[in-house]
Amino acid sequence: MSRLHTDDRLTRNLRTTLILAFFQVFLVIMPVAVPFFQSKGLSMQEVFSLQALFGLAVLVTEVPSGYVADLIGRRQTLIVGAVFAGFGNSLLVVADGFWGLAAFELALAISHSLISGADIAILYDTELALQRGEHEQRQVVGRLYAVRTLSEAAAAVTCSLLLLWSMELAVYVQAVVGWIPLLLAFGLVEPPGRRLEQSGHLQNMWRICRYLVGHSRVMVLVLLTLCIWSLTTFYAVWLLQKLWDLQGVGISHFGYLWAVLSLAAALAGRWAHIAEERFGTSGVLVFIGLAPMLGYVGLDLLGPLGAYAASMTFWVARGVGLVILRDALNSRVPGEYRATANSLASFGFRGAFVVTGPWIGYTFDLWGMSTTLWLLAFGTLVIFVVLIVPLILAARAEVALQKQEQKQEQKQEQKEEQKPVPEPAG
Repeated sequence: MSRLHTDDRLTRNLRTTLILAFFQVFLVIMPVAVPFFQSKGLSMQEVFSLQALFGLAVLVTEVPSGYVADLIGRRQTLIVGAVFAGFGNSLLVVADGFWGLAAFELALAISHSLISGADIAILYDTELALQRGEHEQRQVVGRLYAVRTLSEAAAAVTCSLLLLWSMELAVYVQAVVGWIPLLLAFGLVEPPGRRLEQSGHLQNMWRICRYLVGHSRVMVLVLLTLCIWSLTTFYAVWLLQKLWDLQGVGISHFGYLWAVLSLAAALAGRWAHIAEERFGTSGVLVFIGLAPMLGYVGLDLLGPLGAYAASMTFWVARGVGLVILRDALNSRVPGEYRATANSLASFGFRGAFVVTGPWIGYTFDLWGMSTTLWLLAFGTLVIFVVLIVPLILAARAEVALQKQEQKQEQKQEQKEEQKPVPEPAG
């Protein structure tokens, strides 16, 4: 096969993977998920418990699925993940009550686990195979996040339009769209690159974990921040719909409101690196650390319009934060570890939500929206002090060390150039 033909197929890989990611998260039911779940008889505690169950399923399958992607290949893993996506969305048609919806969530959890690490890995590996520059490689996470959030925006508008007829129609559309990722996955090609050895699985996992923990202080803090900080914006996703309901916003408007928020997140993710170049890494980290806290306070103190403006902070912070942090992780991880490393980050995040999610729902049912929002604001501030501030200091120290090493290399080069050239004998 000629180099030109191979490059053409790999170039199509980039487009196909992004389209697959678009339809993977095209969840038309998402903007009205809380009202939909409650229409099936669930309380808010059960809604959060359902998401904790989703998180638990991801927790169990996330790391093995990323490891499988590094072991057998990204394409095969994406195909299997797409099968579970189609099956899970089809279950939504017949799901009823907590356990019926739990089956839907479990299938989607397995799909998410299989796809989430493999899609980033196949994009990075394809860029490397095409020998693109470092700038193009850094845009991978931003493009993927922008596509996903644009999908959420499009799905949200579709949701509101479908609700003009019925909630049932939205469910049927969700079931059909859920099979599109499988059709796209068959069109992918496996990019060249190193793969983990087929034997010694425990040794492989030990080597990966040792690399992630021992690489640098920045690496460890980036992993922890992805696991813990991500919760500060994720809780808002499940509280905001209930807040709109309490404020008297009609359910038919939920989709449009959700679409604007998703569009803001997509733009934030797409421009994340521009913001980092302009305001510096420290400035961006301070923003993503404090913006969710201000958002929770605004949700409680402001009226409907002000609260909606405050809710924008969660989506913008999430768009910027996930792109910057994911890129910081992927740029420091070798290709043969990449899918597993991304899965480990998701594993930590889901584990944290499994532990804390039901308590947030219980707090809401017991003390109401206002108390819950203020507790989350305080928790966000604690996360900023404990994780974000140390990450800022570690990142600054890493940059200073790199500059010092560059200066030493330049001095060494200058010494080499200044050495007298010996005259030829005779």
